[in-house]
Amino acid sequence: MKVFLLSIFLCLPFESTIHEYFFSHTDIIEKETTFEISSNIFIDDLDNMFEANGFKALNLGTNNEDPKVDSLLNSYIINKLKLIINEQEASWDWIGKEVSEDLMSFWIYLEVPKKGKTNTFSIDNKILTETIGQQKNIVNVLLEDNTKRYLLFQKSSKTKIIK
Repeated sequence: MKVFLLSIFLCLPFESTIHEYFFSHTDIIEKETTFEISSNIFIDDLDNMFEANGFKALNLGTNNEDPKVDSLLNSYIINKLKLIINEQEASWDWIGKEVSEDLMSFWIYLEVPKKGKTNTFSIDNKILTETIGQQKNIVNVLLEDNTKRYLLFQKSSKTKIIK
């Protein structure tokens, strides 16, 4: 009986998606001289997005990962995650990435140098919304003056003003 059930299970088609919820989680923390950004994004969703854009066999998160992955990720995030600080679009330094403990996602680390006091702050997050219709991007923001915001971005979301 066990062999029969196992053979039926092995004949079932596998879904190409490992998870049924599509979201990313980004924390933005204002420090004295920088904004620290950490973003958690599912590897298989990134892989599907890169494949849809013509990049095959990047082997994301493996020992055989293509050496250009960090550069591709940084370029992608520059186009999809926008921070506007004091009416100026911020640019950041790529710190790096690591695979999460469960091997399902990347933690991506970025840093924005501060240029004086933060008078205005707004954000737009369109990560993966162009390839995944039900993608949700959660952003937690903690500013130096203790302003806290928990934001949800999806495909139709507009830029959100925090301060």
